[in-house]
Amino acid sequence: MLKFKCSSVGFDCNFVAKGKSEEEILTQCAAHATKDHKMKPEEITPELQDKIKKKYS
Repeated sequence: MLKFKCSSVGFDCNFVAKGKSEEEILTQCAAHATKDHKMKPEEITPELQDKIKKKYS
């Protein structure tokens, strides 16, 4: 099981994504970012996705 904490990429946020694959984590993170951080889809850049990928545990 993979786990990602939103706070690990600099957000003041308690959100944690859990999943069995990278795709599950990135999907949850994208939905969270657009809903709770009011980010636009184009703001979820490949660079941000790479940051997220480096912070799995």
